[in-house]
Amino acid sequence: MRRLVILTAATLVAASAAYAQNADAIKQRREAMRTIAQAGGEPFRMMRGELPFNMAPVQAVLKAIQDNADKFKAGFPDDSKTGSTDATAKVWEARAEFNAIIDKWAADAKTTAAAITDESTFKVEYPKLAATCGSCHGARGGYAPGLSDSFKRMQTPLQ
Repeated sequence: MRRLVILTAATLVAASAAYAQNADAIKQRREAMRTIAQAGGEPFRMMRGELPFNMAPVQAVLKAIQDNADKFKAGFPDDSKTGSTDATAKVWEARAEFNAIIDKWAADAKTTAAAITDESTFKVEYPKLAATCGSCHGARGGYAPGLSDSFKRMQTPLQ
């Protein structure tokens, strides 16, 4: 009986440690994406014509992508498949493809930052970057829910 209690306790401790690691990874990737989504609020509304063009928020979101892409990509260890996450199983099933999309996204943000010099270049270049976002969020069976749903969720505080 004593062995059973010790074995059960050890199993619970191991499971708790695995869960904590899982929760930390999910929190890391959600915080990275939240930073990007919050910085992207104004440029998104500019694209829709709801706000006038302003270069500062555009450059801020492009910098946020560049600064957080690696943190985001690193936030998907194998033990973070479950929990408070919107990521689909495809992240882990097609890891190389997923990582390539994140790398392209960061590179596109850098290219876009150099290309946008005014409102007219913003209207041409920024939608190209948004299309890269759609690589994960756009299609059914993608890596995450639709871009609009994810964007709205990232505007609210982490729970």
